[in-house]
Amino acid sequence: MTWKTHLVLGAIAGYYAYPSWKGSVIGATMALLPDVDQARSKLGNMIRPVSRALQKGLGHRTLTHSWVILLVPALLFGDSPAALAALWGILSHLISDMLVGRIQFFWPIRMGWIGIPLTKTMYRTVDRVVFFLAIGYIVYAGYQ
Repeated sequence: MTWKTHLVLGAIAGYYAYPSWKGSVIGATMALLPDVDQARSKLGNMIRPVSRALQKGLGHRTLTHSWVILLVPALLFGDSPAALAALWGILSHLISDMLVGRIQFFWPIRMGWIGIPLTKTMYRTVDRVVFFLAIGYIVYAGYQ
């Protein structure tokens, strides 16, 4: 998925974990975290040396797309609603990446990749549909 789609899905997930604007912001921000292992990603551009090292050393969709990344919210926020929003934001990223490709969730154990591999055309189509449905949902929910 593109960073915009991850951002929107993370905002929705974060809001449902911690119903406030803070939950949305935390969820959206943390939804971008798993792509830190790709130098061309939105977050990767901000911390390029770390991103390049991760990409060269481990590859994309390995460590930062595994169960290990799910420990970050507890480390950053402890036991709080913010941690739950962060966790849901990261989970939204992992699940959406599994819908358009594969991730190595059980890294470092080489149990194989989990997800649905799609062609580039299907990837783009699914990404756009999910993005616009998520935006539509936010608009709809905002008027409730």
